[in-house]
Amino acid sequence: MLLELSAPEARDLKQALESTLRTLLEEIAHADQRAYRDMLRERYSRLEQLNRRLEGSVEEDSVYA
Repeated sequence: MLLELSAPEARDLKQALESTLRTLLEEIAHADQRAYRDMLRERYSRLEQLNRRLEGSVEEDSVYA
């Protein structure tokens, strides 16, 4: 899937991802059940990878993610 984003959209998405990543870290730290904690870690990993992909592109006029 190819998604074209403007620079402001990419910055907004990056900020939303960073906020979600912080929240996920808190949830992981407080999760009691191992399966739930593992699911949160997998989600964190996917979102962190996406965030890194966006990192180098937010300064461009259009971004492909």
